[in-house]
Amino acid sequence: MVLRGWTAGKRLRQLLVFVHVAVSVGWLGAGAANVVLAMTAGYTDRPDVRIVCYLMIEKIDDFVVIPAAFASLAGGLVLCVVTKWGVARYWWVLVKLVLTVAVIGYSTFGLGVWVEENRAAGGLESPAAGPLAYGAALNLVAFLFMTWLSVAKPWGRTPWTGPARRVSVPVYRGLAS
Repeated sequence: MVLRGWTAGKRLRQLLVFVHVAVSVGWLGAGAANVVLAMTAGYTDRPDVRIVCYLMIEKIDDFVVIPAAFASLAGGLVLCVVTKWGVARYWWVLVKLVLTVAVIGYSTFGLGVWVEENRAAGGLESPAAGPLAYGAALNLVAFLFMTWLSVAKPWGRTPWTGPARRVSVPVYRGLAS
C-alpha cells in the first residue's frame, strides 16, 4: 500500500531506512546484552550477581528494548506505506512484520514474566532462569533472521498483490499520411 500513488523521495526514504536500521540494531544489541545477563544469572552460584543481572535486564528492557521494539515496528510500517515494498506485497516484508509482532508479544508475555519471577526469587535459584536465558537467545535468533530477510529479500511477491504491472510507453509512429 502506497499513499494514494505517492512514494517517498530518495532522501526521505534514505532517512527513514537509516532511522529504522539504527533503532533495529539498538533493539538487537539490547537483546544480545539481555542474553548475556540472563545466561550469567542462570549459571552463577552467587545470589548477588543474580540480583544485579535481573535488575539490569529490567532496566535495559524499560529504557532500550521496549522503546526500540515499538520504534522499529512503527518505522517498518512507515517504510511499508511510503515505499514500493508495501505491507503485504512481498513475503520478506510480511514475515518481518509477523516476527516483529511475535517477538514483542513473546518478550512481553514470556520474557517479561520470567524476569519478574526471577526478581521475586530474591537471588535464589528460580525455575524461570532457564526459560528466560534461552528465550532471550531465541529472540536474538529472530532478530538475526529478520536482518537476513532485509538483506536477501527472499521468496518474491505474495499472492495478494497480483502480477507486476508493466508500464506501457506510447510508441511514436510518425506523421500520418
